[in-house]
Amino acid sequence: MSASQNRNDSEPNLSHADQDQLLYLQREILESVAVNNDHQANLTKLCRAAESMLSNAAASIMLFDEERQYLNVRIAPSIPKEAIQQLDGLEPGPQAGSCGTAMYNRAPVFVENTSTDKRWQGFEQFILDFDTHACWSMPIILPGDNMIGSFALSSFEHRAPNEFQKKLLNICANLAGLTLQREEMEKDLWNMAHFDTLTGLPNRALLNQRIEHAVITAARQQQKLAVLFLDLDNFKNINDSYGHGIGDEVLIMVARLIHGCIREQDTLARNSGDEFVILLENISGTLEAYKVAQKILDTLSQSPPLEGTNTNLTTSIGISVYPDDAITADELVRNADTAMYQAKRNGRNAYSYYEPSLTEEIQQQLQVESELREALKFDEFELHYQPLFTGHDSKIIGAEALIRWNHPDKGQISPGLFIPIAEKSTLIGQIGTWVLKQACFQGKKWLDEGIEFERISVNLSMRQLVKGCCEQINVILKKTGFPANKLELEVTESLLMEKGMIAITELTQLQDLGISIAMDDFGTGYSSLHQIRTLPLNKLKIDRSFIMDLPESEEDAILARMIIAMGKGLSLAVVAEGVETFEQQQFLLNEGCDILQGYLLAKPMPANEIQQLFSQ
Repeated sequence: MSASQNRNDSEPNLSHADQDQLLYLQREILESVAVNNDHQANLTKLCRAAESMLSNAAASIMLFDEERQYLNVRIAPSIPKEAIQQLDGLEPGPQAGSCGTAMYNRAPVFVENTSTDKRWQGFEQFILDFDTHACWSMPIILPGDNMIGSFALSSFEHRAPNEFQKKLLNICANLAGLTLQREEMEKDLWNMAHFDTLTGLPNRALLNQRIEHAVITAARQQQKLAVLFLDLDNFKNINDSYGHGIGDEVLIMVARLIHGCIREQDTLARNSGDEFVILLENISGTLEAYKVAQKILDTLSQSPPLEGTNTNLTTSIGISVYPDDAITADELVRNADTAMYQAKRNGRNAYSYYEPSLTEEIQQQLQVESELREALKFDEFELHYQPLFTGHDSKIIGAEALIRWNHPDKGQISPGLFIPIAEKSTLIGQIGTWVLKQACFQGKKWLDEGIEFERISVNLSMRQLVKGCCEQINVILKKTGFPANKLELEVTESLLMEKGMIAITELTQLQDLGISIAMDDFGTGYSSLHQIRTLPLNKLKIDRSFIMDLPESEEDAILARMIIAMGKGLSLAVVAEGVETFEQQQFLLNEGCDILQGYLLAKPMPANEIQQLFSQ
């Protein structure tokens, strides 16, 4: 029997040309699937091929969502985006168009007139909008009777399918199923190669890929990242005492607990055995890595043991930071591993940085942070005030409130030590609020005693300059009775640039209350003349780094002149801080600087001392 006779017997209603056409389609798609793992392209090619065999029609493939409740369009190269958006989320049912009904019945649906067929009731607007007059749909069913979606041909004219078109629809559904099955198999293979089968976490191979990519990103964007290497303490005892089954349950539980301690964008991977590795991307500094490590230590040690066991979970953690400790993925992991063993040697249930000095530095910072909390609680802070003098006649017109910490054991601690640590925590907001309240109370007391001054200046921190800042400060003013027009708030140039519109909105509202706004450390940031013009400002404070080498430094002299001229041109008062020599004073006076502040004129002093200065 010849091949043509065999085809005629199997497809008695198809011509030789039709059968050849279908065979060619199958061969083309199968070859494409075999050599090309771009399955989206293969599905597009299948739809285009079907459309070429049926004029005035569009092909589409819809698939179940993960919960197998709704259908979404996977590919429809000739259907408008607006139509796809309306089709997505289709729920299978007896009157769910052609695709939804075919999936509901697990059988082909051939609708030759969508406007009269009851299965298309409710889709009248879709029919009008997209000229869909006929639609034929075939379920896509994989081996094991697993129905995953449908293949459809939508026609722009009323018509019923002939035998060739039914066969085309059936073959396309089968080819789509084959392509999607291949895609799923490759996905499973990829997951097997990159994910741990026990915990479902990324494995070492995927972790290395992510660290390598993170290093490239961090280098390009000048960011820091950290790698944390974790090893469970005494895990062998759990396996020996309860068996590997319980050991596996412990590992699964540990993976879940650790995952709850990191951000969504971070990576937790199982390295091997009872070792886990965490990648923290885009961190602000080493303290942030510590906080994650400490949270993990606390979470594991406080977790209840598995039922029927006495498993007390602790871990040792090593930390390495890019670019401080290493600049490659391998080095970061290796150094974190080395640091982990140091944590083991230190007694387990602990963390250690690759650089021992970093561990000590973080511990010192934490000690200071803890003592700052105590200082707030037991009122160990006080304010000193540094006078502000007019440039032309050296008259005292106000003062800047500066915090001082009187530690019960260590004596007075420099703000240069504790303010940067407070800024890295949430404490700077509380400290800033305390300073503002105390300055307002003191200012009101002076006014009640008949002491006159223009303004008391207070620094505003990053934690304070947030949405609602104006309202909070207004509450403090009302509570203390201090007039708004006697208060000046200093914000740094970098803070203004970072906060953007939030800063502008809040500062504008504060200015409307009568509060003066000064830009501190001016000249050290990146603001432009245009930005300065649009900001709600009353004063510019020349950063002390431009004052200290005056008048010898020609560059600093030029910058100081420019800032003073800019201030005058914008009708802003200009303050020079850090004036420590007579020569600096004379230069600034000659250039027309409005206000001077510095040790040459007066050091910061307690409230009672500056009160005498005000009286004089």
